[in-house]
Amino acid sequence: MPTYELSVILKALQRPELVQVIKRCCTNILDQGGIIRGMENLGLKPLPYRMSNHGQKFTEGNYILIKFDGSTQLPDQLKDIFKRDLDVIRRTVFAEEEFVPPCLSGPCEFGEIKNPDHEKRLWWARVQRRSLRWERRKAQKKA
Repeated sequence: MPTYELSVILKALQRPELVQVIKRCCTNILDQGGIIRGMENLGLKPLPYRMSNHGQKFTEGNYILIKFDGSTQLPDQLKDIFKRDLDVIRRTVFAEEEFVPPCLSGPCEFGEIKNPDHEKRLWWARVQRRSLRWERRKAQKKA
């Protein structure tokens, strides 16, 4: 079963009502055959812009992240369920991808200059060689 992350923005509710809504969200996941791995409450925050849902406008909301495992049809089912929930302002399900550190799959390069001093020395060496060649040609032409 793939791992998903559900990002939910809920209405600005008091603590008892908020707990009930979070339990309802988790129960919906469990009823659809999902396994909850973890949950994080990011708290009450102002929304980035005024959002509306079910005919109401909101300026702040509670942000909740829920990590869960489930079938590939589960995200679509959850979106339909949360679309009808009056306490949910926004819901988004992200598929968690396995993170592979870049240093394990090959050389650890991130596009930076390997050694800026070394690069500078190479550039100066090239310039000096060009000037030496120019000086030699100039001397050969005079002779």
